[in-house]
Amino acid sequence: MVFSHYSTSSKKRRFGKAKIKSNSQKLPKNISNIEVKIHQLSSKGVGVGYISQQDKEKYEKNKVYVPNTIPGEVVRVHPTKKTGKGLEAELIELVTPSFERQSPKCNAYLNCGGCQLQHMTYDAYLEWKRQTIFNLFQKSNIPLKEFGGFFTSKLQKRRRASFKFKRTKEKSFIGFYASKSHQIIELEGCIVICPELLKTKQKILQGLDKIFPIGASLSIKINQYDTGSDILIIAEKKISKEVQTELAAWASGTDIKRISLSYTDELKANLIYQDTPPSIIWGGIIISPPPGSFLQPTLFGEKILQKEIFSAYKNAKHCLDLFAGCGTLSANLLTQKVKITAIDTQIECLKAYEAGYKNFKQDNLLKVEIRDLINAPVMSSFLNYFDGIILDPPRSGANEQIKQISMSNCPSVTYVSCNPLSFINDAQILIGAGYQLQKITLIDQFSWTTHSELIGNFKKK
Repeated sequence: MVFSHYSTSSKKRRFGKAKIKSNSQKLPKNISNIEVKIHQLSSKGVGVGYISQQDKEKYEKNKVYVPNTIPGEVVRVHPTKKTGKGLEAELIELVTPSFERQSPKCNAYLNCGGCQLQHMTYDAYLEWKRQTIFNLFQKSNIPLKEFGGFFTSKLQKRRRASFKFKRTKEKSFIGFYASKSHQIIELEGCIVICPELLKTKQKILQGLDKIFPIGASLSIKINQYDTGSDILIIAEKKISKEVQTELAAWASGTDIKRISLSYTDELKANLIYQDTPPSIIWGGIIISPPPGSFLQPTLFGEKILQKEIFSAYKNAKHCLDLFAGCGTLSANLLTQKVKITAIDTQIECLKAYEAGYKNFKQDNLLKVEIRDLINAPVMSSFLNYFDGIILDPPRSGANEQIKQISMSNCPSVTYVSCNPLSFINDAQILIGAGYQLQKITLIDQFSWTTHSELIGNFKKK
């Protein structure tokens, strides 16, 4: 059957010019279609198949990459690019579809770059994500004592998102970038983002359309906190004081709690409007994060992480929280009289953590320290004073800090990661130094995407 539903020729809800950076070579449009059997999915969720020996001689390499396909499917594709890895191709026809295929539940799926795997059944998608992580551990020969489970968030629970806003002569629009492009896809709805955040997005579109001049191009970061919406605008060009004043006046007539403005550095945002500081509650501690602060994508995922850490360290005396932010992972422990030393580069986040706890209880359990942990890690001699170390580093991991931890005598380490590859690299250092990986727990906070999150517990032998 011809799978015309997956044609990428439609321009509906697309705006802007594509800016694709690639070393690949485009192929002529009149090139012949070829038949491919899909054998596996890449780490980015793209189907990987192989073409015939005859076609291999024609294209030099027989590996072909086809989005929106599933292992086991036979498909007819149109080659579009030649790369060092093989061919990139567009799906033209499903010759033999997989029984694990379904119709995407989102109308924007084929254009929007937010999700990659909605064409799979939910069970098949989850199994692929789980197995992908297990395969990484097996290839790395990392021994694992216990699998703590795979927790999956319900749909429409994402409470943070970053959108692109643009105003043209014809109209203003706000949405996500299309896959591999700077084309903006407008969203009429979304099956992963929470309804409150989508309502906020629509309010922003209506407000900014009346305020910003033609040609305005902005990034809009929204955090949906317990008490309301926090908006960070990241502008490409200087925004006049007049526009900022208009923006504040508009926001005062909405239920938006705060709007801030930044240009290049999100950590240096200027306050434009604030009703009441947006806040979040961890263990009874009310914390008001600064503009643009990191927020766990879902409340569900946040609670799983907090529960794992609370269980591990509720009876500890003194824990170190590295890359602490506003205290997402360690705040609950303070309610159990566990002493916490929190370290991060973001001074405003640490101030928010400290202020929240001081308002909760006046004692000396929390100590904060500003430090660039990537370039200036905490040394092993200092780490020996702690019962446990909690760390939630960037996607690239914390190689230098992990080396220092590996040389310490700290008995317990809990590592939260949004990148299994960097986690495995760091885990190998700890294991080589005598730590044992006790348990990993998987958490899916990014439904229908290739992104995975995990938490691992290490003990010193």
